[in-house]
Amino acid sequence: MKNPIVIDTNVLFSFFKKESTTRKLILCISLDTPLYAPEYLLEELKRYSNLITRKAHLTRESFERVLSLIKKYVTFINYESYAEFVDIAIKITPDSKDVDFVALALKMNAVLWSNDKALKSVSYLKVLNTKEIIELFPECF
Repeated sequence: MKNPIVIDTNVLFSFFKKESTTRKLILCISLDTPLYAPEYLLEELKRYSNLITRKAHLTRESFERVLSLIKKYVTFINYESYAEFVDIAIKITPDSKDVDFVALALKMNAVLWSNDKALKSVSYLKVLNTKEIIELFPECF
């Protein structure tokens, strides 16, 4: 098993596209690597469901099916489980919207999968974009 991976919002947005590289990666990686995300991300996905369904050309029912699929492969962690790392994350994270992801990655001693270039500057944390994740898991393609 490899280090756990925390997945950020934009990565999971890509999962909704049927033939996406992200979906292939998540389905493949999850076989031997635990995948995590903050629980509030589920609410964020629901809040942006209209945008996601439009961009991914999904019906409302398809959106719900894909969301259920995501829940099978990604473990969603409640805030209380990583709250002790939030203060540190606030200090080292360039964008306040990413604090939960950084805090969770610190708590889990995980890699953070994000395509946000600003997060690359976060110390104490390995941040990989999708291209780098593909390089880590060549067996997925």
